[in-house]
Amino acid sequence: MTNDVSTAVEVDLDMIAEQVWSAFLNGDNEEETIFAAPDTGAHTDLAASVAMVGAYEGHLVVSCSHKASRDVASVLFAMEPDEVTADDVGDALGELANVLGGNVKSVLPSPSQLSLPRVSATAHERWPGTVEVCRTVVRWRDEAYVVSLLSGGQSGSNNAQEA
Repeated sequence: MTNDVSTAVEVDLDMIAEQVWSAFLNGDNEEETIFAAPDTGAHTDLAASVAMVGAYEGHLVVSCSHKASRDVASVLFAMEPDEVTADDVGDALGELANVLGGNVKSVLPSPSQLSLPRVSATAHERWPGTVEVCRTVVRWRDEAYVVSLLSGGQSGSNNAQEA
């Protein structure tokens, strides 16, 4: 199914990102998180995405630097940043995309399914045939996290499962 509603959906990505960061990443001592931060075109090394298929077809993508991804893994797994492995980074960034995608899916046309997360270097990530519907930038621990909702594309190829 191709999305004819690519520009018709309204998703408050700023609010969803704030809720997810507050629930999963911000501890009691986190005061430096900036939601809806200016998009300065920050360099990103990694991207985690989940595909949505069904009434809405597209992708939720989170992109960030290597340092930012280690910070996420460190907090999610209660580890020191220098103890975090590449597998931890992949698991943490994928989980962040999965949680953000699940929250976004809940406000999109239904029924839709969410794929398992996929994490890779941003240099290798492409979502052909997609259009960016909205994006937000979260600045957390002095690192930028770009969260984008894409519409269209070949989302059905990512083993979508009911989420």
